[in-house]
Amino acid sequence: MMRLEYLKYTEVAPHISLRGIVTHYRVKRAKLYEPFVFPNYSPIFQGLIFNIDPMDDIILTKKEDINLRHKVYFVGQATSPSVLASSSLSFNVIAVNFTSTGVFQLTGIDMNDFTDQIIDAEMLFGQEINELYERIITAKNLKQAVGIIDHFLCVKANHKKKQNKPCILMSLSVLKIKAGMVNVKMLQKTTNTSPKTLERSFKAEIGMTPKMYQRLLRFNQAKRYIEENGCTEWWEIVVRFGFYDHSHLINEFRFFSGKTPVQYVDMRNFGL
Repeated sequence: MMRLEYLKYTEVAPHISLRGIVTHYRVKRAKLYEPFVFPNYSPIFQGLIFNIDPMDDIILTKKEDINLRHKVYFVGQATSPSVLASSSLSFNVIAVNFTSTGVFQLTGIDMNDFTDQIIDAEMLFGQEINELYERIITAKNLKQAVGIIDHFLCVKANHKKKQNKPCILMSLSVLKIKAGMVNVKMLQKTTNTSPKTLERSFKAEIGMTPKMYQRLLRFNQAKRYIEENGCTEWWEIVVRFGFYDHSHLINEFRFFSGKTPVQYVDMRNFGL
C-alpha cells in the first residue's frame, strides 16, 4: 500500500468566482518505486482527476474489478470505502475538489445517478472535457495546467445550469457546525420543508439522502478531529460528535472507512 507521504499534495485555491463550487485544486507529481494503492475513506467532495501522465489502469475495488482507462475521471460522492489502484509508477495528477453541490450547479444533472462511482468525466461534461485535457497536457508546467482548468470552470460558472435550493444551502450551513447534533427532523423544521421535498433536493443536488449526508459528514468531522488531535479516547469522540455509543462509532467507521477507529489510527501511525 502507498505510504502516506506519497499522498501529500500541493493545494491551489480557485478563482474567487468559483466560491461555493470548487474548494481547491490538488496537484501531485511523484515517481514511485511500486504501483500505488490509494485508500479512499468516503470524503466529502465530488471531483475531477486529470492524469497528466496517464495511469495504466484504475481499479475501483469496492465493486466488481473494472479496468478504467479515461483521460479525465469524475469521482462521485463516496458513501462507502474504496481503493484506487494503478500499475503505473508515475503519479502526475491534478484533481479538482468540488463542493458538495458544485457539480450540480455547473451541469444541472441529477447527482444521485453518480453517487459512489468513478466514471469517465465525459458523461457529465461532454467532449469539451477531453478537449480541455488535450490543452492541459501541452501546458509548460503544472501551474499553467491548473490555470487552464480554473479558466474552464470559471467560464462554466458564468453559465451555471442550476442554482441550489434554499433548503439545501440552509441544511449545509446547519450541518457544517456539528453534524452529529442535527437530525433530519431538525433540518425539515429549520428549512420548512416536507420529508419528501428535502430528500428529493438532497438526492438531486448532492447525491444522497439528508440522513446519509449527515452520517457521512459526522464521520468526516470525527475522523478529522482524531487526525488533528491524536485522540484515542473513544468516549470523548462518541460524546463530542453525537454517536449513540461506542458500538455506533465503530460501526460508522467500518461503514465509511472499512476500518475500526483503532485500525484507522494504527494505520496512520505506521504511515500506511
